[in-house]
Amino acid sequence: MSARGDFWKTAALFAGGLVAAVALALGVFAWLSFIAASAPVPATAGAAAVPAAGPVPPPSPPPAPVRAAPAVVAAPAAAAADRELARKAFQLERDNAKLRARLDDMLNWIIDNVRGTFPLPERQMANLRVAPVDTNLATSADLAEILRLDDEEIFLLDSAFLGTRAVLREVEAEKISVEQPAERQTVLNIPPYAEEGELVREELYVELKRALGAGRFDRFLQIASAGLDESFDHFGAADRTLAFEEVTDAATGETQLFVRDERVLPNKDDPRRQDVTASERLVAELPAEYVAYWNWLPEYVTRFARNGP
Repeated sequence: MSARGDFWKTAALFAGGLVAAVALALGVFAWLSFIAASAPVPATAGAAAVPAAGPVPPPSPPPAPVRAAPAVVAAPAAAAADRELARKAFQLERDNAKLRARLDDMLNWIIDNVRGTFPLPERQMANLRVAPVDTNLATSADLAEILRLDDEEIFLLDSAFLGTRAVLREVEAEKISVEQPAERQTVLNIPPYAEEGELVREELYVELKRALGAGRFDRFLQIASAGLDESFDHFGAADRTLAFEEVTDAATGETQLFVRDERVLPNKDDPRRQDVTASERLVAELPAEYVAYWNWLPEYVTRFARNGP
């Protein structure tokens, strides 16, 4: 091949490559332009956003309106029933509040009057015996502790006991008689006065029940009724004889006082029987319990008393 032919062949190949390169460059530019047009353009401050060039897709159809479900209107009968139930519920709640208040009051009363009042079991309480009064006819410490008496209640019981003793003494004074069977001997006879004594007992029980309340009064009778009878001479049910005699000790030559106290009581289980209790003492001093009979005792008896009435 000649040199000229090679030249033209080379020129033709070069021209073809140049055309291909230009075509490729145009294709790449067109592709980059399409991408730039499709990307969103960010809005800048103070300027409105410019929509990107290119085809705009058709808008989506608006959603169908949602219709609210029709409200269910209660029938008049159902509404009336609801109102009636609400009224009954309110009434029940009010009644419950009243009951709770009454229950609280009851519990408070139990705490104040019952809790710890009777610590012993019932079977032991039935066998318990307590002296209701002391030697001065005042409320005994044991009774006050068992019944949980406060100061006001003790005062009321003391007044009732002392008043009962005074009334019994008045009745007794109307019936007492004095005998002197021998020199330096004096006998006081106190016949029964059961009817008057029973009336005095009933009055005492009324006062005690008012001061203690029904519950503690029943307990008082259970544990202290026997002691109450002994302290108040069985409320006139006994036929009592008091004998006083001045005697001289043969060994020392000193004078002493002999005292015999006898009571005859109807038997509680068999009225045809009698229970006799008696005590005898030889003393150098007149016992305090007999000072109450000072007005019926002679001087040779009263001189044994350390203190007068």
